Amino acid sequence: MRIAVIDLGTNTFNLLVADRDAAGNLRALHSEEAPVFLGKGGIEKGLITPDAFERGLLTLERFAATAKDRGAERITGFGTSALRNACNAPAFVSEVKTRSGIDIQVIPGDEEASLILDGVRQAVPFATKPMLVMDIGGGSIEFILATNKALMWKRSFELGVTRLRERFPGTDPLSLEDQLRIGDHLDFHLEPLWAVMDRHWPTTLIGSAGSFGTLAAMVASTEGRLLRDEEITLPFTHIAFDALKDRLISMGREERLQVPGLPEHRVDTIPYALSAVERVLMRGITDLRWSRYALKEGAAVRLLG
Repeated sequence: MRIAVIDLGTNTFNLLVADRDAAGNLRALHSEEAPVFLGKGGIEKGLITPDAFERGLLTLERFAATAKDRGAERITGFGTSALRNACNAPAFVSEVKTRSGIDIQVIPGDEEASLILDGVRQAVPFATKPMLVMDIGGGSIEFILATNKALMWKRSFELGVTRLRERFPGTDPLSLEDQLRIGDHLDFHLEPLWAVMDRHWPTTLIGSAGSFGTLAAMVASTEGRLLRDEEITLPFTHIAFDALKDRLISMGREERLQVPGLPEHRVDTIPYALSAVERVLMRGITDLRWSRYALKEGAAVRLLG
């Protein structure tokens, strides 16, 4: 059976067409990302604006056509933070079904975290020592603590980069005062995470998809290469992250637009993503690893059975 999964993120929509190979492993046949900015201008108001509403519909019509062309027998969408919180989300879900035939499940944050872990496990081997997964979205950030045998803790925080940017618009580049305000905000709201980290002391952080994919592409660029399509994971050091963060956080928008590996649709939010990662690294993390696989791959594994 061949299926299509769509992750309806707050900033980007992600399409995956997949089946299982002869050995029963997940086989990704087509993957595509589209910047939609569903939460732009409305995420802090609990609303999908008319422009964002239409952008979402048009993108999903195109994704549905692509999925069918690629042989998908079933197309399922998963709505995350922007749809969880929007008062007009039911109208959007209904209109999507009418115009593209896609069934959308608007999932709670805990379910989103579980699907992310299921996806990450397809790309990264876990160990007996707990490892921390971090998925930075536009509306929320998910954290999952897990070993090779168990999911120990998970939580979704409404601290995505679009929310942070709308709450702390700041200067460009972000001033030291702006960075401190964002850091204090994150520290306050992430207290439950700090308590868990203090108990279990994970030293490895796995960043999945999204903003971490951009970080991985930029790290690869500093090594003089591009990420290959078949690369589903990439380790990099705390030092490599710090060097990248220090360089990017001091740049204005026009400078960031010239950075290899940084797509235009993440240029405005990458400083906020870097700030969030930095707060986590300050809690004893020594090793970082990127996972290409996240929610959509986790959902595909479940749907394929």
